[in-house]
Amino acid sequence: MHKLLIILGAPNDHLGNLSAIAKDRLTCAHDFYNANNDFKIICTGGFGQHFNTTEKPHYDYAQAFLMHKGIPATAFLNGAASANTIEDFQMTRDAVLAQQPDILAIITSDFHIPRARVLYHKIINHPSVVFIPASSTLTEAQLAPIMEHEVQAVKRLQEK
Repeated sequence: MHKLLIILGAPNDHLGNLSAIAKDRLTCAHDFYNANNDFKIICTGGFGQHFNTTEKPHYDYAQAFLMHKGIPATAFLNGAASANTIEDFQMTRDAVLAQQPDILAIITSDFHIPRARVLYHKIINHPSVVFIPASSTLTEAQLAPIMEHEVQAVKRLQEK
């Protein structure tokens, strides 16, 4: 049985330190993998002014975080050097189609699930998918503008 886990990227700072959003997603992925260690993992995230201005792609930092927590290097497939959620799915589409997983799990932030789901179905639409929400540790004040952005982004996608 083929099983695939895609972890959507999130910001890190100019030194490669992962943001709270990234750590929330990766902690969720670590917990998921510990209970389901027969999944192969693809971490997404490359470069962008809004989330990673270092010389390494974000997925390198994500993989390092997970390996530091005990996930073996052999669990990882090639990362996707994407710059946004659309590219996350565009750049993992071929891997999903090639792997034809019996189960595809996608981890992203709880607040990001609605937009990720819409984009996933527009771009990949593999039938056996489950979205796993990473609980956010952001404060209400930090989360409010992000939630507003997500609501507007979903509205724009639904209008297309």
